[in-house]
This record gives sequence, C-alpha cells and structure tokens, in this order.
Amino acid sequence: MTYRFVAYVSIATCVGAAGSHLQVRVAAQASTTATSTAYVPPRTPDGQPRIQGVWQSAGGSYSLEDLELQVIYQQNQRDESRRGKSRIVDPPTGKIPYQPWAAALAKKYFDAHTDPPSPQLLDPVARCIVHGVPRAMFQEEYEIFQSPGYVAFVHAPVHQYRIVPLDGRPALGKDIQLYMGDSRGRWDGNTLVIESSNYTNKTWLDIVGSFHTDAVRFTERLTPVSPDRIDYQVTVEDPKAYTRPWTIAAVLSRIPEEGREVWEQACHEGERDTQLMLRR
Repeated sequence: MTYRFVAYVSIATCVGAAGSHLQVRVAAQASTTATSTAYVPPRTPDGQPRIQGVWQSAGGSYSLEDLELQVIYQQNQRDESRRGKSRIVDPPTGKIPYQPWAAALAKKYFDAHTDPPSPQLLDPVARCIVHGVPRAMFQEEYEIFQSPGYVAFVHAPVHQYRIVPLDGRPALGKDIQLYMGDSRGRWDGNTLVIESSNYTNKTWLDIVGSFHTDAVRFTERLTPVSPDRIDYQVTVEDPKAYTRPWTIAAVLSRIPEEGREVWEQACHEGERDTQLMLRR
C-alpha cells in the first residue's frame, strides 16, 4: 500500500475525524429490514413530521456497489458480514446500470482510484469539492433543521448544505448547474419526498468513481420509523449515463447525544495536499 493511497484514504474517507468514533455503534443499526409502520412522529409548529436533529448513516461512501471494499483496502481483511452487500436495492444485482460508454469510464476511475495519476482521476472530495447528493447523506454527520415551509441539511464536511423549500415553487432554469443541485420537497404522509436536479457533472457518488452526468435527477424519500431512525431511499435517473433508473437504500441513525453540535470540517478547493496523492 503506497503512501499516496494511505494519504488519499485518510482524507477522502474521513474529511476530518468528527463523528468517526460513532461508526461501530451506528453500524449496528444499519439494517434496512423490519421497519415499523406504526410510528407517528411528533410535529413541528407548522405541522411537519419532526425529523430535526443530528444524523449519520453507517458504512461511509467508499463504494455503493460493494460495502466490503472499504474494509479490504483500509484493513487488508475481509468482513464476512458485508460480503456481497450493496447500497443499491434496485436492480437486484446491486450494480449501477451504466450504458456501455459510462461503464468503461467508471472502470477507468475505479482502476485508478488507489493511485490516481492526475487530478481528473482523483475523487473530487479529496480535492475539497462538495460531496453532492446523495453521497452527503452517507458521509460523516449532519444536522437537519426545520422551519415553516423549509427543511435544511447542514453537513460537517466541506461547508456543504441544502435548503429544501416545501412551497411548490418552480425549479431553477435548466442552464443553472449547482454542486448540490436544486431541490424541492413535499410531505407525503410521514415521508419527506425531495426531488432535485440542476447538478453539475463534477461530483462522484462514491470514492471509487461511480458517477453521473449533468442530466441526473434524484428522488429521495425520508421516512421516520422510530424516534432515532429514518429509512432513506433515493432513486437515480440519468438518461445520458444509465440504461434505467436505479435505487439506493440506507438507514439514517440519530446521534442522541444531548447538545450535540455539528462542527465544520474546513476544506477548500485547491488543497495543496492533493499533490501528495498523485503519482509522481
């Protein structure tokens, strides 16, 4: 294992250490089965199901298709409990349904990700570009805020946040592209549905190079099933890169520590440590 890869993993998988000590505890709650449909969440003053608080999803964002891969690379050992596991629940293969040209590019990214020869083959997060959606929902901790007509997500790494209006306003014009996209939300019973578009093509979905184009659209569904658990699903559509829509599932677990604060993990594009991660 090269020094460049050790440096890369330490930066790209952690982007700071806050919250990492929670991984073992949160991982125990990471099953997406046997959720309760009887839970009735409390309401905010304007009637929204209350999901405010600090949350985290176990498993990180190393590879959507292979949750064991991070263990193999970082610890050089296998974790049988994660063998063959994928965050992707549709299609049943657990694989991203790339078009042929996109599959070839994804393989190029994957093959280079442990020792990238150029910035173009390096995980954008390692260059301090924001995670984007839905990766930000799997990386480190974040806080959800609710106010009348809005839900906001404030993430620890890379100054990233999303403000999701619930008032049915029209989306931005198609020529405006954003790293975190343009999101619009609504409540479907106790489920928060967020539809977003207007993304750039400069973010990856995980560290190993799973990617999208600027035509991508996400439909997220956040369903609280207990005071400390939200079942999360996101359907990904991108007619430029994929042969069909596909769906990711995860469990979001509340961090119950009273007075918990999400601290900024400062990072900026142009970070000089990038040079240490590139092949010389």
